[in-house]
Amino acid sequence: MKNTALKEKLNWIPLFIMMIFFGGTWIFPKFYHVTERYNSLIIFVALALLFFLNVDWTGRLKKKDAVLITMTAALVIAVINLFIIGSNKGCILIITDFLLLLYIAPHVKLTDLQYKVMAFFFLCMYGVWFVHDMEFSYNTNTGATYTVFSLFAALILLRYLSLKKEILGYFTVLALLRTGTLVMWHLARGAFSALFFFMCFYMLFLIFDPAKHKKLYAFLSAFAVFGSLLFVWAYVALSRTGYNAKMPFFYKNVFSGREDIWTEVWNMLRQQPLLGIGSGFSLESFFEYNMHNAMYDILIVHGFIVFALSAFVIISRLLLLRDNIGKDHYSLIAGSAVFAIFFESFIDMDLMWADYTPVLFFLLITVFRKVSDDGSLNSLKEEDTFAPGTAAPAVSGTGELNE
Repeated sequence: MKNTALKEKLNWIPLFIMMIFFGGTWIFPKFYHVTERYNSLIIFVALALLFFLNVDWTGRLKKKDAVLITMTAALVIAVINLFIIGSNKGCILIITDFLLLLYIAPHVKLTDLQYKVMAFFFLCMYGVWFVHDMEFSYNTNTGATYTVFSLFAALILLRYLSLKKEILGYFTVLALLRTGTLVMWHLARGAFSALFFFMCFYMLFLIFDPAKHKKLYAFLSAFAVFGSLLFVWAYVALSRTGYNAKMPFFYKNVFSGREDIWTEVWNMLRQQPLLGIGSGFSLESFFEYNMHNAMYDILIVHGFIVFALSAFVIISRLLLLRDNIGKDHYSLIAGSAVFAIFFESFIDMDLMWADYTPVLFFLLITVFRKVSDDGSLNSLKEEDTFAPGTAAPAVSGTGELNE
């Protein structure tokens, strides 16, 4: 019991690391530019601490935890491949952070205070940008995406406040309107798609309970991974027809360069499909080594074997979300946001970018906070629950955020 209490207290260390890093990155542009090259390492330190504090990894290995074993195999093979092809080794942190985050999410047990501190922190982080648009201090696309992602996290506490006092729900409406206008003002396609997909998944999961419509949910989970690659293939194929047009509301054409990046790196992968091509190349089609597609990045950088193993880990964790999405108002918001980020990353790398990892971490633990280590659901307070597929009832209880 004392050991558990100590670990709960020590969880503050990685939480503070993530909050300080996230706050410094998105409030102080100089901090952002100084730490940008170390962002994956900083997040790795926080996630590694959470792993060893919350996961009985020796016990889970003895029990032959398939997800842990598969994740370990994927990362070991990825490291070996990078040495074989002589690639930049730093890129291993990107996939390590991503898979480690997905693995530890259902195991992290935050106290009620720790969870509420994080919820308050993200509301404050969104509030700063709500009051003062700082997109031009960074990059308009990056800033707009941050605004949308921080909104996803802020909606948890905003929902809590609206349940406590109905009139406070107007802040949620204002936040959505403010974020939407910022996205359109800065013509950020990725941020717009994230906000759009969030609304789509929120309505979808509200109407179709994932726990009841298991086949539909399984398809969405698989499509979040393999549909990303299918999108690359379809996008490149359509670009070769010669068709192009200006996108409505945005300044770019439908085909504006991603097809060239994806074709160039695919031709490179064909030479060594099992090993991947690694990282650090100078591309002819783009000024930086950026795949603009999270799943395609795993495939291209690390090869087919690592991608297949990673896909198993990712889909396994998305499937574990199923019975918890929609169990209360907060998990519905968080689950919808997680899928929105996956689908937004069909055209960008935000799903795996360390600067956004604290948001994804908070969203995942919000959904998983009712899930025990073996994946079973703990009891839910009646006032926090409602059945997807029906209108959410007026909540007469406290509507408190629970651990």
